[in-house]
Amino acid sequence: MSIPFGFAPGGDSNDDNNQLADMLENMGRMLRNGGQGQTGSVNWDSARTAARQAISTAGDSPASQSDLEVISAAANLADLWLNDATALPSTGHTIAAVTRNEWLESTFESWKVIVEPVAEGMSSAMTGLMPSEGMPGTLEIPEEFLAGLPDEVAANLRETLASTDFASIAGPLMSMAKSMGATMFGTQFGQALGATSQEVLSNSDVGIPLASTGTSGLVTSNVSAFIKGLSVDEKDAWIYIALRELAHQRLFAAAPWIQSQLLAAIGDYARGVRIDTAQIEQAMTQIDPNNPESIGELMSADLFEPTQTPEQELALARIELLLALIEGWVTHVVTLAAASRLPASAALEEVFRRRRASGGPAEKLFAGLIGLEIRPRRLREASNLWGRLSETQGVEVRDGLWAHPDLLPRGEDIDDIDAFIAQGDLDLMAELNKAIESGSTEDPEDSA
Repeated sequence: MSIPFGFAPGGDSNDDNNQLADMLENMGRMLRNGGQGQTGSVNWDSARTAARQAISTAGDSPASQSDLEVISAAANLADLWLNDATALPSTGHTIAAVTRNEWLESTFESWKVIVEPVAEGMSSAMTGLMPSEGMPGTLEIPEEFLAGLPDEVAANLRETLASTDFASIAGPLMSMAKSMGATMFGTQFGQALGATSQEVLSNSDVGIPLASTGTSGLVTSNVSAFIKGLSVDEKDAWIYIALRELAHQRLFAAAPWIQSQLLAAIGDYARGVRIDTAQIEQAMTQIDPNNPESIGELMSADLFEPTQTPEQELALARIELLLALIEGWVTHVVTLAAASRLPASAALEEVFRRRRASGGPAEKLFAGLIGLEIRPRRLREASNLWGRLSETQGVEVRDGLWAHPDLLPRGEDIDDIDAFIAQGDLDLMAELNKAIESGSTEDPEDSA
């Protein structure tokens, strides 16, 4: 079944019977709860339940005492080393050991804020395909379809659709359809979130600030499983992952606007969601009333996939750029902090590059949510840009660019790093950063 945003019932399963059973259970839950837990276009109770079920099926073990000791030692070293690699202040050298369920609960409210605009945009687009509630005669069926029916059946169908009796039941049916859609979207997203909880290594692994507490945390069962598949010293790997987590948290604390900028871009994308109604109407004419399989073929087509507008492409480019700058900065800073201290740092850096390229939790979730495919080239070039800035301008100027979104490099700057550095605006940016930090409104050029 084609599901918008890539969330399919049953996760990765290809078993149609299991998918049907999941869908029927979702419908039953919706009818029992009467829309309970639904806000807007998503039933968040269904989302949380589906995520917990996925975690329960996969298993969720707490950290062992040895894990706690390793994390504590790794965090202490990582925080100390980062002081030499970045001008952004420490947020603390403690990293919590969290379970998959704890990661889910600590990030769930943030996911609600991120997902709701997309669901609303999709719901608005789908609502445009439906009849107005309480208005007889507003549900139209193509004449080509009616012409293929027996005359008596077609006449009865036309009469029924135009009657006030039909209108009296259309409203409740529409409300049920919306509630069912919210439940199914919530369940699909919950399944995706449950799958993500089995892959994330830390609170910041998705690349955006998610944890409601703003604290650092490692999902110990996932980290342990991840490290076992590496050919490096386990303690080195724990330190490297701790470095990445603490570097992310320093950045998120220093640039709290990151989440609002990301949400604004997702909102811009969501507002542009459109469904190609002409394609649906054309497909309706291909249904053969004497051939039930034709209906199945219709449902398996990509009829309800949203079309992408130029405005949405710009929004996706903004999201991709911000995620690339975040990940590139973290990679560069961690490399500076670990290069002379961890023998396995180069190998671990390559491991994480490949993880991103093959589709880590951030890539999979954003691909399913808004169709965004983060290009590995962008991440690599963003890391190179931050490295060149460190070499030519120093750490203070480099990190000062995070003081305000208008100071960040643009897409063309990543493509041509030399031109960005040569344009001579970095000193002005540094002055503007100082003005922002001090709360001054004076133009840096006027003070020169």
